[in-house]
Amino acid sequence: MEERILKRIDEIVSEIGPELKKLALDIHDNPELGNEEFKACKWQTELLEKYGFSVEREFCGIPTAYRATYKGAKPGPRIGMLGEFDALPGLGHACGHNLICTMAVGSGITMREFADEFGGEIVVIGTPAEETAGAKVEMSKKHAFDDLDVAMMSHPAYADCDSLNTNAIKCFQVEFFGRAAHAAAFPEDGINALDAMIQLFVGVGLLRQQTKDGSRIHGIILEGGKAPNIIPEYTKALFYARAPRFAYAMEISEKIYDIARGAALATGCTVEIKDAEEDFKDTCSNRYLSDLMVGNMEKYYGHKFMRSGGIAIAGSSDLGDVSYCCPAIQTITGLSAPGENAVYKPHTPEFAVRTGTDQAVANCLDFVKGFTLTAVQLMTEPEHLEKIKEEFSHINDPKPAGGFESPL
Repeated sequence: MEERILKRIDEIVSEIGPELKKLALDIHDNPELGNEEFKACKWQTELLEKYGFSVEREFCGIPTAYRATYKGAKPGPRIGMLGEFDALPGLGHACGHNLICTMAVGSGITMREFADEFGGEIVVIGTPAEETAGAKVEMSKKHAFDDLDVAMMSHPAYADCDSLNTNAIKCFQVEFFGRAAHAAAFPEDGINALDAMIQLFVGVGLLRQQTKDGSRIHGIILEGGKAPNIIPEYTKALFYARAPRFAYAMEISEKIYDIARGAALATGCTVEIKDAEEDFKDTCSNRYLSDLMVGNMEKYYGHKFMRSGGIAIAGSSDLGDVSYCCPAIQTITGLSAPGENAVYKPHTPEFAVRTGTDQAVANCLDFVKGFTLTAVQLMTEPEHLEKIKEEFSHINDPKPAGGFESPL
């Protein structure tokens, strides 16, 4: 890479660094839950407009979503940076979303000059409510990412890592309807909806032995009856089925539906099964794009990255749906100082403290540089984009079995 370009990237990030730090800390100190991130959305869009981006607010009909676009002086690849900015109830930014959006906004601003010089279009998309509804799912259904050549983002953790794959998740609710009766005096008059629910959970427990490695089934009973001396006439449960591929998560779910229908038949109940929360597809990280970004970070900015090997981690992300729309990555940004070996996990008070530190912001500014350098390579060396798109053309090929061997 030309020394001139590296030097200019450093200069731009140094110039806008104080504004990016303020953005990260302002959002950190004013946590907002999913779909309520009005301050965070306002601060980001105002900063992007200051630097020449055209902003579409309430993007895809979502009040706190946005799409900010900067068209370079010459045609070239359309490069997307994705930001998240919702907080967790009671914990604030214990998942570091204040830093994710800061990296997206900072990278977009830094890339502008190179889009003018080499040709390209920079698109920063604010995606709310990752922790709950997962706005990227709805946005994917509305084709918000289809026109991007690549979509990039980075998620905080305690150490740097290449782009992680995640499991798909299918969410559904099961309700049993029976008939109430006095449990002591006239139990024969009742139809026990709790019996049906217990049979369902027993069946699910047995099913687990017959599922593929890397899959998971979680279920809880939300309503199980009103009093011990009343035969329960109504019960309700919520289930998640996870798997390295969405098709297999659906297959597991269908088996659970059959178990529920069998439990209803055995007890005389009726059953209703309906979708509950939003389903997330599995994340298929573009390995070539991830390697390109990680290589830049290690070669030019001195970071040391763990390697995931493409194995899916146990959790799920709404980036999964994006990864089926365009080549996408979500690298991991470590928040520790160089040489620090402490392990701390998201969704904890300690993590929330970490996401508001000077060290965390400094590390994120390095990632802004890395994303920008990667964008320049896509603008100037078309063979990279060709290889990225060739890999993406195989998005529906089978993935290797296994999972949960996260390097983090």
